[in-house]
Amino acid sequence: MSSTDVTIPSLPKTITQQSADRSRVIRDNLWRAAVLVALVILWALLSTMSDLVASPTDSLNALAERFADGSIYRHLNATLQAVAIGFLIAAAIGFPLGYAIGRSKFLGAVFDPLVAGAFAIPRVIFFPILLQIFGVGVGAQSAMAALAAVFPIMVSTTAGVRAINPLLPKLARSLSLSPLQTVTKIYIPAMAPSLMVGIRIGFSIAFINVIIAEFFAARAGLGLLALRAYGMLDLPTMYGIIVLLAAIALAGNLVLWAVERRLGNKV
Repeated sequence: MSSTDVTIPSLPKTITQQSADRSRVIRDNLWRAAVLVALVILWALLSTMSDLVASPTDSLNALAERFADGSIYRHLNATLQAVAIGFLIAAAIGFPLGYAIGRSKFLGAVFDPLVAGAFAIPRVIFFPILLQIFGVGVGAQSAMAALAAVFPIMVSTTAGVRAINPLLPKLARSLSLSPLQTVTKIYIPAMAPSLMVGIRIGFSIAFINVIIAEFFAARAGLGLLALRAYGMLDLPTMYGIIVLLAAIALAGNLVLWAVERRLGNKV
């Protein structure tokens, strides 16, 4: 049998697989769109049954007016800045700490129960202390986000390090890799799926805690703006801001989810 006879039958299988993958992606996207449409329809139905629920049209129009007059940009910037700063601080602290705890049996024995116990503490109880340290503003909100997000990133990093194949560190030593090269070329690619899950959870928790902080004390922020709209019974604006917050959280998670899938395909 010639080489041509062997390779030709495999081609239809590859094309079929690619077609199946495209069909699955299209199907999944259609189902996601259907879920969003169903939620909007449910929201519209609820708005017809209660005066306390603004309609989707009124809510989006009120949000568009906020963008048109420019009054929302200061609050949007404050929220995004606090989430970004807090999340980056949490990643910068949580990853090296989780890596060290995962690599060292001694540090694991000492810190595992402490981290598990601290993870269960509601971070919001520390917000008055953060206000005393950083004052009312982005500083306290960022610190709140960092304090909340550092634990899932740390825990996922620790779990990822411990799940690495024991042969990989031996491979690094046989190749005479430096400690930095071992981390970047061996550990990070191997534990990427676990690490990205922790990062996604950390982002979500950071976002949630920034909004909670803005409810309590803030000079600017989307949470503060929504709370003010509620106090003035401006329900369309309140619901419009809630939609904007949901869109930001969804967009951030979709970006991180796409990065997670790409890294997972490379591992």
